[in-house]
Amino acid sequence: MNEFISLSTQLHLLFVIVLVVLIGINLYLLKKDTGFVRLSKKLELIAPQYYIVLSAIFFTGIIMMAVTQFAFHIGVWVMIFVWIFILFFGIKGHRRYKKMDKKDEVSQSNYKAFAIKKYTIDLVLVVASTLFAYAVH
Repeated sequence: MNEFISLSTQLHLLFVIVLVVLIGINLYLLKKDTGFVRLSKKLELIAPQYYIVLSAIFFTGIIMMAVTQFAFHIGVWVMIFVWIFILFFGIKGHRRYKKMDKKDEVSQSNYKAFAIKKYTIDLVLVVASTLFAYAVH
């Protein structure tokens, strides 16, 4: 059983690392000065992987909770809150992207500013919650 818990924890952490890498790629693309059409194509290519990794984090977290008989501690609550926060603002960002006028430069710059803030906050929250959860546990 301990091997299963260890493997689940390592897999969960691996998906968290992949999420941090995807956030870093998104931030790099947003800060890189390129045309918005090229940027939007690249962001649309990365978005599915981002949400697949978020769902994998959710799934491995559920497995870990089931193995530990759903023992909730403060680290688990923090990770759940961060996951919900990231998902909620990801949906808001996607809606904002779809409603944006792709030909208006002001709209493009507003979206880029929002996306940079969102991914920066996501990065800080993921790293902080992971460090907190492993420090507390």
